[in-house]
Amino acid sequence: MQAMEWTPAARLLALIAGMLALSSSMLIFPCFSSCFYKVEPHTQKVCKNRLFELGNGSHLLYWSFAIFGGLVAGAQVTCILLLPSMLAWTCYHYSAGGMPHAVLIFALTVASAYFGIVPFPKVQPMEWTPAAIFLSIHTPLVLMSALPMLVGGKIMDAQYEQKPWVKELFCDDFEGVLSDVDSSEKANSYRRAREISLGTQLLGAGCCQVAAIISGGAQDMCLLAALPLTMTGYCHWLQREFEGEKGTAIFSWVIVAAMVGFGIAR
Repeated sequence: MQAMEWTPAARLLALIAGMLALSSSMLIFPCFSSCFYKVEPHTQKVCKNRLFELGNGSHLLYWSFAIFGGLVAGAQVTCILLLPSMLAWTCYHYSAGGMPHAVLIFALTVASAYFGIVPFPKVQPMEWTPAAIFLSIHTPLVLMSALPMLVGGKIMDAQYEQKPWVKELFCDDFEGVLSDVDSSEKANSYRRAREISLGTQLLGAGCCQVAAIISGGAQDMCLLAALPLTMTGYCHWLQREFEGEKGTAIFSWVIVAAMVGFGIAR
């Protein structure tokens, strides 16, 4: 692993990554979830069942490990590329009703922008190692997965029509069932917050992987991403009775095996 200099940008990224890693561990392990929901009560409404809770925790862990991989390789570049996902994370907390958390994340976003560009980073020439080439193929897949959830609307509706079990996971129980749902119930729908949450986590992980590729930390990033991607594959495996989910789980584990291989080969 590369030697790391504890610049202000690196310290800020370590703080953000630590917050996300702590949140993810409390969601992954049910014995700690009640403590987490005391801090983020709005997230308890977003995590409608244990499967979504586990998936949310796994993707948060993926994002936090990707931030750590980015800060080891190039903290300032990672701070800059983290900005879109931090803004989207602010929107998530706002849409879920967590206004104090939205303000906090926005403040961290402003700090990330400042430490990312002051002083303006110097990017070293890229080295196209096998790990960097593999991540360059994998990262666009992650970003393309995030895009529909961030855009929402008709794009997600089309996915829900193709995969009804995904609609069941993201939508509230009354959505699509009752035609005479009153406006107060519609206002309490957390579907959009769930979409933004998962989309933001994938966007953040993808952007940090881009930072690691640019800064020469692709091999370290491959090793760091292996554990959370193993867990996301397990989440798909839990839904293996649905069409395509078993194949998605196996594909995720194949990606993990490749990442471990490219990360170890020095």
